[in-house]
This record gives sequence, structure tokens and C-alpha cells, in this order.
Amino acid sequence: MNRIDRLNALLIHLQGKPRIPIDELEDRFEVSRRTIFRDIKSLMEAGVPIGGDAGEGYFIVEGYHLPPVVFNKEEASAILLGAKFIEKAADSHTVEAFQKAMYKIKAVLKYSDKEFLDNLEERISIRPTPQADQFPDSHIAEIQMAIATNRLISMTYYSHYTDTTTAREVEPLGMVFYSSRWHLIGFCRLRQDLRDFRADRIQKVKILPEEIDPKKHPHYLDFLNDSLIGTDAKEAVIICTGMIARMMGDQKYYMGFVSEAKLKDGRYRMKFVTPYYNYLAKWLMMFGKDVEIESPSELQGLAATYAKELLEHHSSVFV
Repeated sequence: MNRIDRLNALLIHLQGKPRIPIDELEDRFEVSRRTIFRDIKSLMEAGVPIGGDAGEGYFIVEGYHLPPVVFNKEEASAILLGAKFIEKAADSHTVEAFQKAMYKIKAVLKYSDKEFLDNLEERISIRPTPQADQFPDSHIAEIQMAIATNRLISMTYYSHYTDTTTAREVEPLGMVFYSSRWHLIGFCRLRQDLRDFRADRIQKVKILPEEIDPKKHPHYLDFLNDSLIGTDAKEAVIICTGMIARMMGDQKYYMGFVSEAKLKDGRYRMKFVTPYYNYLAKWLMMFGKDVEIESPSELQGLAATYAKELLEHHSSVFV
């Protein structure tokens, strides 16, 4: 990136947050701190009102605005891809809000770029997973507002596990998209513990005036990782053929996949970490004799037990 482009990008970056740490600017533009100082000085000499320092971070004084941003083809194409994903992975209110934003983005494009984007839009689509088709109203906008403003929420939540609906007050800590659904991670005052709430099971949401302190709780991603992997997770090692390694695809990540190494005979040794050996054993059985459980013996025993039960079941059916 040449210096003129970097100065323009730096100016846009500074307008993106109330205050930008200098470390973030160094990482973004991959230049030295001295270069960042020089660039900020150049912008100030050009009349841009920049405040702050290296210790506290830099900001543009409120009231200063750039002219309308112009996107190039590559940037507009990237935004289009994001729009396609949002159409299939967000509720109706969020999709509507993003569509309005897209109209504003298209309005500042050059005529040739608008035609380029229209042609591209017709030829890009996202095929949803069956359970993600027809995404319900998941109150994503309200949850986002509560997270950004650190506000307590009251909500009515349906638990699929117990088939019950409860009213709860929740301190929202973050949102995560996994398994084709949005999830709210928050501290539930009813249960007095951190909880993972599927957003599409939240029936009602109200943002309350009480302010919360997210720092009182563990980071929401740490909680999620512990929940998905488990604090009592154990290691398992398998060996499989190259074809099976390819067939596993992304499924293996849901089973606790950690790493793999190709052996001299073309097979693969894979390591998993999971607290649920029973689920892993049943999943591995679908690959038949093309998978060998190397360790531990507990997992080998489970697989042997399940195989015996399956054989006995089908033998009795067809006798």
C-alpha cells in the first residue's frame, strides 16, 4: 500500500471507533510506530482534527466527517458476499436492515460498478442447511443493542430439553453463530450461572435500564469453548484411510478434532479431544473397517460394545 492510500485508509479507520490504540494501527497497516506517528502528523497538518496520544489511543474530534465513501469493485463484491450470508443466517429484522444498508452502498457506486454488482448478485447464492432454512425472528437486533450498551435484558425462553418456558433476567455477554444458529451467551440470574441460549428459542426480549459489567464474568468465548469441548475432555487417537479423512470433512470438528498427520502408508493419524467418548465411538462406527482406534482402550471397548449390540440387533431382526 502506497502512502496516499495508507493515509486515506488511516483516516477511515480512525472514524470507525471512538478511540483507536496505536497497536491496532500498527497491526492493520503493518508499519512501524514511527511511521504511524508521521502519518497522523500529516493528517493533522492537512486539517484533520485528531486527538489523543500513543498511550490512550487516537480519535477524530466529534463533528468531523469525511465525504461519502466510494467503494471499488472488490470491496462491493465482498459486501455482497456478506449480504448473501446474512440472508440465510439472520432473522427477518436483521435482513431488512442489511438490505437498506445495501441500497445506500449501491447508491454511491459508479454506474459501471453498479452494473458489475447486479450481474454478480444474480450468480451468487448460499444454499442453507435444512434446519437453517426459513430463519425465525430471533430478536438479534435487541440482543445486539443490549450487548453494545451493557444493559440487562428480560426474556422469555423455551427450553427444548425440558419442554418448558421460563421468564429470565440475563446479563448478555456476547453472540456466537455455530451449528447454523445464533446463540446468546450470558449470565442467567435465574440459574446464577453462565448459559448458552439459542436465539431462535427466545420468544420475547425487553432491554432493561439496569447497566451490567461484563468484566465480572469469564469471557463468553472461553465459556463457549469449555462448554463445547468440556473441562474434563480426554484425548483419543484414530487411524483412517485417506478417503475417510476426506469424507469426514467439517464433521470432525464437531467431534473434537484437534490435529492430523499423514503416515507413510497414505493413511492419517487423527487426534480428538472430547469428554464424550460414547458419541465419538458411535460416529466412528459409520466409517466401518476403514477406521482403527489406536487409543484409549476405553474408546476401543465402547466401539466393540456398540458393534456387538448392533450385530445382535440386526441378527434378531432378520432371523
